Amino acid sequence: MTLHRLTRKDVLCVTLPWLTPLVATALALVLASVMPAANLALIYLAAVLVTAVNTRVWPALACALLSFIAYNFFLTEPRFSLRMLHHEDVLTGGLLAMVALITGHLAGHLSEQVTALRDSKRWNEQQMACARALSVCVDGPTLIQAFSAQLAETLDWYARSVDPGPVSPYEAPRTVTWHEDPGGVTVVLRSSKGEPVDAIRLSATEPVSLWHRERLDALVSLASLAWGRIQLDESLKQETLGKEREQLRSALLSSVSHDLRTPLSTMIGSVSSLIDLSDSLDPAQRAELLDNTLSEARRLDRYIQKLLDMTRLGHGELTLDRDWIGLDDVISVVIRRSRALLKDIELKIDMPADLPLLHVHPALIEQALFNVLENAVRFSPANGRIGIAALQEEDWLHLDVRDSGPGITPEKREQVFDMFHTFSHGDQYAAGTGLGLAICRSIIVAHGGRTSVEDSASDEGACVRISLPLPPSLAGRETEL
Repeated sequence: MTLHRLTRKDVLCVTLPWLTPLVATALALVLASVMPAANLALIYLAAVLVTAVNTRVWPALACALLSFIAYNFFLTEPRFSLRMLHHEDVLTGGLLAMVALITGHLAGHLSEQVTALRDSKRWNEQQMACARALSVCVDGPTLIQAFSAQLAETLDWYARSVDPGPVSPYEAPRTVTWHEDPGGVTVVLRSSKGEPVDAIRLSATEPVSLWHRERLDALVSLASLAWGRIQLDESLKQETLGKEREQLRSALLSSVSHDLRTPLSTMIGSVSSLIDLSDSLDPAQRAELLDNTLSEARRLDRYIQKLLDMTRLGHGELTLDRDWIGLDDVISVVIRRSRALLKDIELKIDMPADLPLLHVHPALIEQALFNVLENAVRFSPANGRIGIAALQEEDWLHLDVRDSGPGITPEKREQVFDMFHTFSHGDQYAAGTGLGLAICRSIIVAHGGRTSVEDSASDEGACVRISLPLPPSLAGRETEL
């Protein structure tokens, strides 16, 4: 064992077996003039007990032997000789040696048990700390960092992450293994197929002993469990993502086959009538067929645009090019885009004049509001009313779009934001694609906001609320401007 690994008990084991008899002899010589020699033997017995409690069995036995020799040499007649002239001195010395050996052995053995229990407790605490540190790791780099710190703290070795290098793959029960070499130890993290993924290099500061190997095995077992959990989580995520993609693909195919067919059929019928019956149609009939064709073409264009938007959102291609814009500018653009949809529906705007500016992607917010307004138009009856109201609440700006349709029951309010989810109201209201509100929620969430369906009276239809966070400090921006 090298010097820097010596503990306090190691130092005591070396010094106390000869130091305590020396101190006991000095004290006995001082008291020899006032106490009989037989009583002075108790001083040596105390020295043996002190040594046994603070060291181990063998140092205590060595102390007992040295105490007997010192008592015989300095305190029995003849002095400074190992001979004993008086029988009572022989009996006292023999009892001292016997009692010292027995008590030293018992006390030393008890001290070793206490030390072993203390070391076992410390080791259990280190294992618990390692298990807690590894339990919060969610990926390989985090696991490597946490496990390196735990190994360095437990073994008192220098640990660092290294390239696993040309380590041959193999099938093993554990996905974390270690191997020993002259310079230290290398811990290797492997995939489920046995291929090396990452490694930790431990530079040994002393020869690798059984103590180190036992602790390495225990810690590597904990790391293997954590690494297996991370790999299983990644596998489940990939499997879930694959299922979601398959469901999205099936839903897209189903939606495309159904929702594209209706406007196309209407357009084909109108154009066919214009071609085949052009001579028998009056101007009003031609205008009606052309209007139907244009309306269905716009409907088809909106639907295709929604599919493209949803595809961009699903693949993470949405980027926020933020700019400062007023809510009134957003609403005016949305109203201009919605004129062809509104027809005979009354639109009422209620917006305070002192609303702060928004730091958002203007085109995306316009698209989100347009989708909500289009949904409100679809479920509003002829000559109905739609209201758009804005209000500020602390650090939030709320925008409510209220229609005069059949409303939404509380248990279905979250479902309206699901992809391809539509409500059936018979032939009274036109069926939608189930993408508009889903796109709206994705856009608003990307801005750090939220969407919800608020409480509304049964005769007032549904109220969809868009909530956007306000910038932290508009005053600072005004100063910069």
